[in-house]
Amino acid sequence: MRRSLTIVVMLLVLAVSLGLYRLESEVKILERRLAQATTQLEENRRNNRILAAEWSFLSQPSRLQALAQRHLDLAGLAPAQIGRLDELPLKPPPWDADGNLNSNQNGGQGGSSGAAAIPDVEPSGKPPIPGRKPVKPLHNRNNKRSKDGRIVLADGGRAGQ
Repeated sequence: MRRSLTIVVMLLVLAVSLGLYRLESEVKILERRLAQATTQLEENRRNNRILAAEWSFLSQPSRLQALAQRHLDLAGLAPAQIGRLDELPLKPPPWDADGNLNSNQNGGQGGSSGAAAIPDVEPSGKPPIPGRKPVKPLHNRNNKRSKDGRIVLADGGRAGQ
């Protein structure tokens, strides 16, 4: 009995010492990772301070003005060049008062592209609703329309009705 108890205790001591050794090695690995992360954080903070100093130097208004005068061919703004918003011409909408699409307009796009650019309008001819794509009608010979205009994909055995 004493001998088996001694063997069990020795095995327990061996298991605990192996567990402690493994735990110690894991702690050392985690300490190394922590030291690397701390070093990286300090380096990032230092780089951030350097970049902030460079940015403040590069964005000085006097420096930017000198660079603009040296490299850009800009002229001063004359008072006649300043206008008001109500002086701008208004672009007529692509539909008339009834909601029909005007056929004499090309969507406000000039040029000789050959094809007139027509803005998206709903099938009813009404102006589009913002944030909603117009629905294109399905043209499939297998699809049938009911009396109220809905598309019937399958009649469910009610073909004679």
